[in-house]
Amino acid sequence: MQYQKIDNQTFVVRIERGEEIIASLQKFCQKESIVGGFFYGIGAVDKVELAHYDVATKKYSSKKFTQALELTNLTGNVGQFENNLIIHAHASLADKKMTCLGGHLVKATVSGTAEIYFIQAPSLKKNLDEETGLKLFCLEKNL
Repeated sequence: MQYQKIDNQTFVVRIERGEEIIASLQKFCQKESIVGGFFYGIGAVDKVELAHYDVATKKYSSKKFTQALELTNLTGNVGQFENNLIIHAHASLADKKMTCLGGHLVKATVSGTAEIYFIQAPSLKKNLDEETGLKLFCLEKNL
């Protein structure tokens, strides 16, 4: 992985062939002491695990793919839950027939590159929402 700081809160991150995206972002955030942020990116992967969350059952189901896929969109955020860093990402992917897949990104191994624009934010805490079973941002104001 390589990265460059653009300004006080913005980075460009390149994850290299053979590296895993979520683990690489975790290392990047630890190295830069990042505890909150948002990111988006594109690239190519060949080993992927996607998941889908069912709010009614409060459980994820997942599926693995081992084929060449274009990472047409990677979008996510970074927060903290019980002092642990949480990388939460969703991905849209396309196969060679240009059929799209998408969901919560559990893991993805880069086959070509992954280029990510990362915006650091102040510490973003997450709390467990009992109703949905999800770890949601704990924000100060309600409308």
